[in-house]
Amino acid sequence: MEQPTLVIVEDDLLLALALTALVEDLGYRVLATADTQQGAVQVVRERRPDLVLMDIKLMNGDGLSAAIEIRQSSKVPIIFCTSYDKKGVQSAVRALGNTALIGKPFDETELADLLVNAVKKSGMSEYAKLSLVAC
Repeated sequence: MEQPTLVIVEDDLLLALALTALVEDLGYRVLATADTQQGAVQVVRERRPDLVLMDIKLMNGDGLSAAIEIRQSSKVPIIFCTSYDKKGVQSAVRALGNTALIGKPFDETELADLLVNAVKKSGMSEYAKLSLVAC
């Protein structure tokens, strides 16, 4: 059974662990986590996930800059999670394309919906999409 894969980019270790558990319960396979801008770029380029769940503020950089670097070689869907004012970063997120934004603390159902919608819009196989929706 093919599972959608994702990378979690979060500098809060406890939140990264909680997100890992949540998305794995939803049927995703977490390929890796990163907590820095450069780590995010490197792991996404190496692992080629189906989705990226990315914090805006990171150790040694930020998620928006990481996403700009990632966009040079990939159109992978990126869902940004942030505790910052959503209106302040909305236009930057929108300009990257193939992105979504959710505020922290986030609603688990809203996050699950964003993940499913990102999978539907990506080039994943129909089998993987059906498997995810069934979870």
